[in-house]
Amino acid sequence: MSTPEEVVDRAKGGKGPSASKLLGREIKTWWILLMRPIEDYLIDKKVHPNVLTVTSLIVSAIAGFLFYKGWIFFAGIILLTGSNFDMLDGRIARAQGLSSEHGAFFDSCLDRFAEIFIYLGLLCYFHTSLFSYAVFLILGTTTMVSYTRARAEGLGVDCEVGIMQRTERIVYLGAFSVFNLFGNLATSAFGYKPGDYLLKFALALILIFSSYTAIERMIHVMKRLKEREGKKRE
Repeated sequence: MSTPEEVVDRAKGGKGPSASKLLGREIKTWWILLMRPIEDYLIDKKVHPNVLTVTSLIVSAIAGFLFYKGWIFFAGIILLTGSNFDMLDGRIARAQGLSSEHGAFFDSCLDRFAEIFIYLGLLCYFHTSLFSYAVFLILGTTTMVSYTRARAEGLGVDCEVGIMQRTERIVYLGAFSVFNLFGNLATSAFGYKPGDYLLKFALALILIFSSYTAIERMIHVMKRLKEREGKKRE
C-alpha cells in the first residue's frame, strides 16, 4: 500500500511515517490524514511552528498535573490531544519553509521537558506505591532512548530504530489512561477496589519496551560504528 501524497509532502525527508510492532504505519497515516484539515488551517493562518511546540509543552504540563491529582481519564484525553501539536509543528514548519536545525533542536529539548512533566505527575500520584519506582525507571530509560539517537546522529549514524519511541509512549499512555476509567468501573462492578490496573499495565509496557529500545539502539549504533571503523582500516 502506497503512502498518500498528503502524508509525505510535509514529512521529514519526504518519507512516510515509520512503523513499529506497537504502532503500525496504517494507523499513523490515517491519523495524519485526519489532522490534515487542521494542519491546512494553521498554515493558512500562518501560525508559527514554535507556538505549537510550546503549546505541546504546556499541554503536557497540564496532563502531568492531572495525573498528580488522580484525574487519569482527563489526563489521557489531554495527553492524546497534545500529541497532535507535537506532530504538527514539524509538518507546518516544512510547509512554511521555516524548518531549521535550531527549530528542530528547540523542539527536541521541549519534548524532553514535556515528558518530565508527565512522569513527574505520575511519580507524585504513585508516591506511596511500588509503581513510583517503575515511573522513575521509565524516566531513565526514555532518556536513554532519546540520548542514544542524539549521540548516534552526532556521530553520523542513523538511529531511527526501536519499537517504543516517543509516539508509541504517548499513544499507549494516553489511550490506556482513558480506558483506565472503564477498567476501574469494571473492577468495582465485580466488588473489587479500583486499582488503576490499565494505567499500571501501560506503565509496565512502556518500561519494558523502552528498556528494550534503548538496548536495541545501543547495539545498532555500535554495530554501525564497528562497520565504519572496519572500512577505514581497509
